[in-house]
Amino acid sequence: MKYLSKKTIISTIAASLLFSGCVGGLMPQKQQKAKTPMWYIDAPSNNNNFIYGEGKATTVKEAKNNALNAMASRLVVSVGSSMKTVTKTSRTDTSSSYSKDIQKDLQVDVQKIKFTNAKVEKSDQVGDNFYILMKVNREILFNNKKKDFDIIDKSVTSKFDSLKNYGKLEQIHILQEIYPKIRDAKKQAVVLNALNNSFDHGSYVKRYDIYIDQIYNLKNDSTIEVRTNSKDRYFADGLIDMLNQQQYKISNNDNSDILIKINNKIKYSIARGWNIAKVATTLSVLSNNKIVSNRTITSVGRSSTSKESALENASTSFLKSIKKESLDKVIFSK
Repeated sequence: MKYLSKKTIISTIAASLLFSGCVGGLMPQKQQKAKTPMWYIDAPSNNNNFIYGEGKATTVKEAKNNALNAMASRLVVSVGSSMKTVTKTSRTDTSSSYSKDIQKDLQVDVQKIKFTNAKVEKSDQVGDNFYILMKVNREILFNNKKKDFDIIDKSVTSKFDSLKNYGKLEQIHILQEIYPKIRDAKKQAVVLNALNNSFDHGSYVKRYDIYIDQIYNLKNDSTIEVRTNSKDRYFADGLIDMLNQQQYKISNNDNSDILIKINNKIKYSIARGWNIAKVATTLSVLSNNKIVSNRTITSVGRSSTSKESALENASTSFLKSIKKESLDKVIFSK
């Protein structure tokens, strides 16, 4: 057996240590993977004082936007809880709180909330990525949103209180005109409760439901007479059908609350074998013997068989024009 000298053994150990130092000291620095900050992985949950949101992106601006979007998403969860609370106490009739359109739009509105008081809590850059944790003070955000809410609440309440000064048709007009504001107020009330659970959104929502119910109540309590000549029957029948679809009651009683007069001026002609009817239809709407609106709609009808068919075709064009503008605008616009 050949034995190594003491000098050879020392040289071998020194070389091994030098090599291991290169592998253990220098190589891992090149191969080490960038680690995501733990505060980002385990982001804090919302509490009574703050709403949090975390974001990651290759730019600081985009990372902040992602953090704000995460904040809004967490608020959506709180809003959903508030919606369920109000839905349980709401009436079950057709005009009750939180119809599908309100539920659907509410989440979209929450996502658009501007967190003007958002602050960066933590930030870090790892490799090419920026990590940001942002927070919003609930109380400050609530107070800002409450100011906006108070303005819209005062506006719709003032309009509703003024109804007693008008006839039934004008009341319906006013309520349908402010209906979008009522919906917005309902949504804002729920958001405020999501920000501050002590905010009594239920009482506001019930009051707004009363405002909306009044539209249906007025329509149920009102009768409309559509008065026309026999030659205008096509136009009258189509209009009556549209009114019925909007829950208006039609009556032949002279004492009806609302009177709609239809007057057609018709010009017939023939062109290339086609019967053509050009019609100018004037709709005069009266409530309490006062003219509410006076509109003229022009329509054209064609038929290869008769004048009568051309007139009927013109009535279809007339109804399409009303649908395009909306029945309420045609009835109420002066």
